[in-house]
Amino acid sequence: MIIDCAIYRKGHREEAPHDPHALGEVIDALEGTDDFLWIGLYEPSSEELSLFAEPLNLHPLAVEDAVEAHQRPKVERYDNHLFMSIKTITYTNDDIQTAEVSCFLGQRYLVTVRHGKGHDLREVRRRAESDEHELEHGPIAALYAIVDSVVDEYEDVASELEIDVQEVEASVFSAVRTSDASRIYRLKRETLEFRRAVVPLREPVQRFALGAMPEDAQPYFRDIADHLARVNESIDSTDKLLDNALGAHLAQLSIQQNDDMRKLAAGATLFAVPTMIAGIYGMNFEYMPELSWTYGYPLVMLGIVVLCGVIFRAFRRNGWL
Repeated sequence: MIIDCAIYRKGHREEAPHDPHALGEVIDALEGTDDFLWIGLYEPSSEELSLFAEPLNLHPLAVEDAVEAHQRPKVERYDNHLFMSIKTITYTNDDIQTAEVSCFLGQRYLVTVRHGKGHDLREVRRRAESDEHELEHGPIAALYAIVDSVVDEYEDVASELEIDVQEVEASVFSAVRTSDASRIYRLKRETLEFRRAVVPLREPVQRFALGAMPEDAQPYFRDIADHLARVNESIDSTDKLLDNALGAHLAQLSIQQNDDMRKLAAGATLFAVPTMIAGIYGMNFEYMPELSWTYGYPLVMLGIVVLCGVIFRAFRRNGWL
């Protein structure tokens, strides 16, 4: 359950006890200092998370949201802490996988609760620890490091989606007949899932950037808000391009079907001429022209070939064949 637990004194890491029952004493020891505790949890049960909730005085509703996961991205402020839920995104083979990170931000602590196998916060923590001056700003700096890394991942996913859309466009407008409808639909569905993770996060991050955070932290969250705006614009453009690609694909199918019907009609016409002549001479009347003529049969066959050749040339000239 406990992935990592450490105290940061002026940006320097110090190991902290992993026993939840010792949290009260650790937090009391941090009072009056700029130091903070950063606890990382992975898929704790309700009973396990309650061991941390009591000494840190976490709100029961926030604890319930963190345990159940599958929450809409949101930020809620309680008396002594802030609760934030964000979606993490991974994208492979036209498939978006979402996971969830919940954060409890207090004056002297940050508790992260991760669900799913998406975003590994251990790497985020290592990067933050490599810059001592960053963590000197307290738990807000740690929260910024997490949100910034998640949003950076959003930008990577948006870029990969754009590449896939370009591939779809090239396939739709290629000379080779393709079946792109299923992939377009799949990309549309994944884009919708991506939008559900990004759009709800914009408003709370904007609040952080405009005054909900200390003044020295606001520029950093403004940077995240700008990145989220770019990702949202990319999602909108991707969605519109997929709509256009689907429309173009359906139009291409309609054109191809019209071409096929014209070719079938032309082929039926070519067969209609000999069928008509053979039908006339197959009526078995006794007195019909050329029945007793030696060159009657070759003449009829030559007539069929000439008529079919004229019709074939006419269809070729008009693009039906």
